[in-house]
Amino acid sequence: MNVEISKDLYFRIFDHNFDYKIVETTMGTAIRMPCFDAFIYSCVTGSGYLENPVYPFTPKGLLKLFYNAFNYKFVTGIFDNTSLKNTPYILSQAKKYLFNGDKYIVPIEFIYESELTAYLKSKCPSTDIPENYIIQRIEARKTGNGMEPFLEYLAAEHFKNNGYIVENQIPLAHSVGSPDFGAYGLEEIISSLSSCGFLPGRGFHIIELAMVRLYHHVGSKETLPHNNLIVGEAKSNTTSMYKQLEKYLDTGLFDAGFEIHPSKAKPGADYFGLVTLDSNQRIKVIPPISKYIPRQMLSRTEYVTWLKNYMKFYLLANLTNDELNQFYIETNGRPLSSQTDVVNFVIHMDISVLLNKVKGL
Repeated sequence: MNVEISKDLYFRIFDHNFDYKIVETTMGTAIRMPCFDAFIYSCVTGSGYLENPVYPFTPKGLLKLFYNAFNYKFVTGIFDNTSLKNTPYILSQAKKYLFNGDKYIVPIEFIYESELTAYLKSKCPSTDIPENYIIQRIEARKTGNGMEPFLEYLAAEHFKNNGYIVENQIPLAHSVGSPDFGAYGLEEIISSLSSCGFLPGRGFHIIELAMVRLYHHVGSKETLPHNNLIVGEAKSNTTSMYKQLEKYLDTGLFDAGFEIHPSKAKPGADYFGLVTLDSNQRIKVIPPISKYIPRQMLSRTEYVTWLKNYMKFYLLANLTNDELNQFYIETNGRPLSSQTDVVNFVIHMDISVLLNKVKGL
């Protein structure tokens, strides 16, 4: 039976899997989250801060770097040509509320957009600081309620808690598509962060690397399987996702592929894993039994090298544009003038140098 994530089920999932409090607010029942956790939640799910009842603001999609793996051609997101544009720090200067105080995630079920807008407009006048509320859309007109991004969030939180660096809507290749989810067991990155005093919990979302300036944890190194890479596909409107997942695994870049579905009982094949919910709405993970044999192989070594460089670009996003230009001049003796300059600067820099630069901000 295909279970759809309703508002009631949404609260049960949070109640049974997380330590966040469920509270009553003027906007309705909500999940209370620290602002940093809420920012990641909004980035992953697309849920919007209620700064505008017609167009709530979400950073989802704004913090992208590249469309494709293996190359370093910027998309407009964190960078716009050679300039830093949508970094967490720059966003925090424009929208002070983002990293100030707790936030309240309010799930709202609706059929028509006009229904949702009318509800938000009616609530905003009586709501203290609307920007502290984040609206989780539950689109009842859609099969599956449009909750795939929330499933990506659940998978990310599970693998984060098991020491992985996680990401949703990961860059890969035009011919393959964008996987919904990735988890990277890159011990070298964790070790480098730890040695410089930065460790955002056991594991972390890749966007947290761009938030070190704003907030960071200090912790001890966790041991991970060296270069253990996981890919996932999320569906809430169908249980069939094997074709796309096999396409990702056929690249030869990943050690395991996981189906992500709220009520599927077992994986579609014994070489898939499954992230689902049990009868008590707890996150349940079934690992693959066998190894998938890929049909074509891309270079795993080149991919791991690219991932490590990719993460350095997120660390660079802790700088302002003035700081980036000054850093470049100090290192190269001339001003920054092109995307190629930025790319070469990052990929040839040891991560410890970049970490120490960020640490000194």
